[in-house]
Amino acid sequence: MNQNKFFAFQNFIDKKKNIILLIIIILSFLVKLFCLNYFLTPSFFDVQAYLETVDQFLKGVQVSDQIMPGYPIIVYLVNNIIKIEIFNIIVSCLTVLIIYDLSRYIYDKILFKLTLVLFIAFYPFNIFYSITGFSETVYVFFLSLMMLFFYKNKVFYATIVGTIAILIKPVHFYTLFILIFFFDFFYFKKSVKESFKNFILCVIIFVFMFSPWWMYNFKKYNKFIMFNLVAPHTLFIGNNPLNQSGGGVMIDKYDLETFPERFTKLHQDFSYDLMNGYPGFVFNLERNRVDFKEGNKAALDRYYSYLDYSKKYIKNNPKRFLELATKKFIRFWRLWPYTQEFNKSFYIIISLISFGPILFLFILSSLKFLRKFDKKLFPLILIIFYFNFVHIILISSIRYRFPIENFIIISALYFAFTYYNNSRENKLI
Repeated sequence: MNQNKFFAFQNFIDKKKNIILLIIIILSFLVKLFCLNYFLTPSFFDVQAYLETVDQFLKGVQVSDQIMPGYPIIVYLVNNIIKIEIFNIIVSCLTVLIIYDLSRYIYDKILFKLTLVLFIAFYPFNIFYSITGFSETVYVFFLSLMMLFFYKNKVFYATIVGTIAILIKPVHFYTLFILIFFFDFFYFKKSVKESFKNFILCVIIFVFMFSPWWMYNFKKYNKFIMFNLVAPHTLFIGNNPLNQSGGGVMIDKYDLETFPERFTKLHQDFSYDLMNGYPGFVFNLERNRVDFKEGNKAALDRYYSYLDYSKKYIKNNPKRFLELATKKFIRFWRLWPYTQEFNKSFYIIISLISFGPILFLFILSSLKFLRKFDKKLFPLILIIFYFNFVHIILISSIRYRFPIENFIIISALYFAFTYYNNSRENKLI
């Protein structure tokens, strides 16, 4: 295709972009709906927990100390109208629109933007999580919307949306406040006074939105708890002498017997027997194992017990900690699923074809970023590597990578398009 024809084609695409985008969204919705009805997915424990949490809360029953309130509330409200899987499919399609809008702040070229949304609309992992009922799809929506508001210089909206996302998953808490300051002071070059004023107002917004959750936790534990009690538990799972995979997999004989189609071998990355003698645990002579003590005080005791055990283990076993951190890093960037039920040829091929080229381009993009700082790309790079850092300390899985995969894809395609464009004598893209 010569230059004139290419420009004519590009102009045609630009004029028809809204129609093309609508077609992509509709097709994405239909593909996900088809997969929901014809692609059998296992019944995941997490999904059932979300469905039960708010109902238990309303009945005055003890609620899990490891779940944030955001997604269970959404599930409870939505489930009375449509299935949560249908809702997630709709949200997944809306995320494509957000990414399209976001992309113009990175590289405002029509072929880049449409290629990006086309890829994201049919990205296998986006399809998979949208039909499972997991919280990731809704979390990705709010995380993407937060980033869009930041690029649009709407810091207060970004804070509100980012706080909602924290109420679903708190992992990006620190990056939210880093980005508030970065966008105001560095990106939009506001004065120190205005940047500081906005930062304080954003903190007030966050405190106001989080106060009901803090009051609930204080009433429950008689102590201030910022998020929930899950972080030290996860730290323990990822840093103990039994962990071999860098994840938090526990597959016992019951799992093999009950789900033979899902699991084929035993796997144990942790055991509560390691916590024998720690507050919050009791040795059950009848079952010959360590069990949890009941009650909120015991749950809080376990919080500190996990933290104490993990800190001692890491301090006394620095080489082992680094070995596990390396395994977690590799597992975070793994090209195909680790889990037994999805570690099969079909899933491996799909993962390799879809994520393999993206990972390669993202590595090149990161190397270029290290050589030359790109202000537009910094927020995406920050949140990507922050997620990676958190999970090489705690536990790792490609599931924990999924929330930032859209940002990885943006960075990868941005590198590919700019590299191609800069290598051409005539700028075609």
